[in-house]
Amino acid sequence: MREVSPLGLRIDPEIKEILKIIAKKEGRSLNSELVQRLKRTLIQDGLLSS
Repeated sequence: MREVSPLGLRIDPEIKEILKIIAKKEGRSLNSELVQRLKRTLIQDGLLSS
């Protein structure tokens, strides 16, 4: 089992609602959607290998 670390996040309510809609369309939780988007950005920036 991989280790995960909780993260409190303050986010604009409008952005949160948009992300919730996208997550629902993709069949993911809001948390999973955020993690997926962060990983994708880090890979695109060359900071994380795919």
